[in-house]
Amino acid sequence: MSFCKFSPSYQTSNKTVLDNVFISEYLPSAPDLCVKAYILGLYKCTFDQDEDNTLEYFCKALNLEEGDVISLFKYWEEKGLVQVLSTDPIEVRYLPVISNGQAIKKFKTDKYTDFNIQLQEMFPNHTITINEFSEYYHLIEQKHIEQSALLEIVKYCISNRIKVFPRYPLTVAKDWIREGILTKDAVLKKIEDLGIVDDNVSLILLAMGSKRKIEIEDKELLDKWLSAYGFELNTIIFVVKNIKAKKRRVDMQILDSHLTKYFQAKRMSIKEIEDYEANKENLYFTAITVNKELGIYYEDLTKEIDTYIVSWINMGYDIDILKMIANNCFLSSIKTLEGMNNIINKLFKLGIVNTSSYIQYLNDNLAQDEKIKKVLGYLKLNRNVNNSDRQFYKVWTDDWKFGDEIILYGASLSAGTNNAIQYLNKILSNWNALGYKTIDQVKADKTNIKSEETKQNSGFIHNNYTKEQIASFFSNLDEVEV
Repeated sequence: MSFCKFSPSYQTSNKTVLDNVFISEYLPSAPDLCVKAYILGLYKCTFDQDEDNTLEYFCKALNLEEGDVISLFKYWEEKGLVQVLSTDPIEVRYLPVISNGQAIKKFKTDKYTDFNIQLQEMFPNHTITINEFSEYYHLIEQKHIEQSALLEIVKYCISNRIKVFPRYPLTVAKDWIREGILTKDAVLKKIEDLGIVDDNVSLILLAMGSKRKIEIEDKELLDKWLSAYGFELNTIIFVVKNIKAKKRRVDMQILDSHLTKYFQAKRMSIKEIEDYEANKENLYFTAITVNKELGIYYEDLTKEIDTYIVSWINMGYDIDILKMIANNCFLSSIKTLEGMNNIINKLFKLGIVNTSSYIQYLNDNLAQDEKIKKVLGYLKLNRNVNNSDRQFYKVWTDDWKFGDEIILYGASLSAGTNNAIQYLNKILSNWNALGYKTIDQVKADKTNIKSEETKQNSGFIHNNYTKEQIASFFSNLDEVEV
């Protein structure tokens, strides 16, 4: 089910169009995140079957939790621009944009005479419209906030911003109403509490190197970091200095994104944040090192780290062995992360995780190849050892339990024959079937392998085996691990 869709009465098109009424009447007073959510949802409505038309996508795009995204659309529902049909699963329908002037509730303005006068005096350079007055009346009558409380909020907003329009205090008032702040005393207490954090915000701005005036949003962010997230002030300032130390730009929004990331990762203290960042740097350095050895390059390493590097580190592999494996992969013409991942999974299954065990594994394989090379010499085959040779040798030694002396003796008997490896397999297979395990036993065997093979094959040529016997034979093979 798509997260956002147009209602049947909304005319769709192949463009994302913002209604002029939305721009002139709704956008100026709307919080920034609400505007972002509305426009993003409007865009997704145009492609409502898009697989990214989900609540998860909106959370990722806006860097918010699910509840926060839903609250943004609840804001527009109150404005009459969308309808939240359900919250589980979330489903939002966009409605036609109607001018506020078409849906103004009629209030008895005579009972707000003093309120109107005081409110207008606070905006000497702006004539408050009927729509704007009506929004204040709505909060008073529907949300039951005192008139004097609203006026204090307006006064506070004006004192903390260079330029304020009448709709901005309404946004602040709605937030405070959600906190249960409805009286003048409660508003003054809230303002007093916010005033206490002025010095703390100043310390943060000073750490940023900013000399600008403190704004309401700064205080609200600090309140979130301290109260909702639970960070200590010295930790917040440490994060600011850490960002600057990396020669990166930092402001309150950038700081908020970093603190939100640490909060979600449950890294709350300076030590935990230091470890988190150090590990992050190590992951990037490891990815760069692996790529260099494989002969590949990616500008963005995020996907590689999430898909491969973190997994390999969790398996127990460190940068030294990963560098060695990557180099060996390159030499073996394995030049992709997926190919290297396949090798690592096999090594992990064998219990080869650290550098010493990997080197031992390589040495063991080199020693085995030397033994196989000797067998090839007995067979008079002048070539390099291949994987097929290694598989045969594994069967001879691990499965049939033959020592090198018996294998070399068999090779001496097979030398000069057509397809010497095939002939050696038949000799060793025959000895295994007869239960021979010592060199004396095999040397005492005078069986003519070639004539025995002809005798056995003659039965098969005449098809002396039944279908049931053949089926049973292949069924038994299922138990053999390859």
